[in-house]
Amino acid sequence: MGVLEHKPVKIKLNNSSASGMYILLKEDEARYTTENETRPPNRIYRIQVAVEAVYNNKRCRGKLSFQIQKGTSIAKAVSSLLGNREEMKETLRTKGTLSTEKKIFTKIDTKDRKLSSVYEAWITGKKINQSYNTIRIYESCYNTHLIKLRNRIIDELTEDDIQNLINSMITKSKSPSTINVVKMVMKPLLELNDVHLNWKKIILPKNDKKRTFKGSDEDAKKITKALLEYPHPIMRGVFAFLLSGRRIGETLQLEYKHINFRDGTFTLPKEITKTKTSPTYVLTPLLLNAIKSQKTTKGKVFDLKRDAANYHFHKTMTSIGVHGMVMHDLRSMVAVVSLRNGADIYAVSKMLSHKLLATTEKAYLGDGTERAIEAQNTFNALMDKPDEIIDVDIEEDEFTALKNIYPDATDKKIYTIIEMMK
Repeated sequence: MGVLEHKPVKIKLNNSSASGMYILLKEDEARYTTENETRPPNRIYRIQVAVEAVYNNKRCRGKLSFQIQKGTSIAKAVSSLLGNREEMKETLRTKGTLSTEKKIFTKIDTKDRKLSSVYEAWITGKKINQSYNTIRIYESCYNTHLIKLRNRIIDELTEDDIQNLINSMITKSKSPSTINVVKMVMKPLLELNDVHLNWKKIILPKNDKKRTFKGSDEDAKKITKALLEYPHPIMRGVFAFLLSGRRIGETLQLEYKHINFRDGTFTLPKEITKTKTSPTYVLTPLLLNAIKSQKTTKGKVFDLKRDAANYHFHKTMTSIGVHGMVMHDLRSMVAVVSLRNGADIYAVSKMLSHKLLATTEKAYLGDGTERAIEAQNTFNALMDKPDEIIDVDIEEDEFTALKNIYPDATDKKIYTIIEMMK
């Protein structure tokens, strides 16, 4: 009954980003700021997105509504929906309707207790709510290693079977992170089917220490130059996105429908991000040129397989005498060099789209020893020049303002408050 009382009211934002968006309000809820921009109601609310596109020479229209959490500003809500709007347009262009097709899954035979059958049922369920990259890791583990057990009845599997498989992987010099995926797959798969092994008896190698870029700024410049001058246009574009902190899986799945050229942004749908969020990033001139240099104009921006991307990356690194790096290390390189040259840890965390500031701190600050030494060296350098007067203009940002209010709070707590406010 309450939903019927809500009527669509066109959203007003001075940056014109809310085209085709309406807020669903009761008659007495329409409010505007002093800048004549729509103000949200003090409750959970919904935004309706209306789009149109040409399908088979016929103009089609469609609309969907999205629930927005209480306290979310209109500007932030609209920004989060830009990717959905472009996706809706693309759906209309290709299908002529926004109606979703019913998903059809393979029929599962619960009486078949072979690992191959049980795995198919398990991975089918995972595909419903897990990210593409997670599914890729699971399937790679099964198809490469667990496939040896495919004809075994799961009720007959023992701790020794799993341990022997792990020992075989260690003998083949597989990395600890690769080996540990065996438990990530087998434990939930077996327990879902009422098979409980004593995993305390199974010895797994400790995970590799977090990979962190150890090179100098000059090394980073050499690597960046080689990547951005690589002759292959598709891979050169991929490198540009990796050097902005994006993950390779996100980059290779980036589609034109995720890009808003008018606003100069791109939004990654939660289905392809590790954090299962939909972050929006600025389309810098470097990234815009990377996109424009592609021959494609719809679908995926970079028409390339992951294996091919790996080949081109290692070819580039070999050409400049850099060994032992993988593509994911470029995220570390961007973060480390940024922090080393004065970037704020909070800004770096946002660039890498970490859900928690603690993730960035743990990965790149460790116990803080290096930063403490860095601060001491800065102070000592300043003391060596006692007559030099340094004039600094300080802009009161969110951190400074909150620090003034809560002077006894630690920096970590202040950043946590900022994240909650976002």
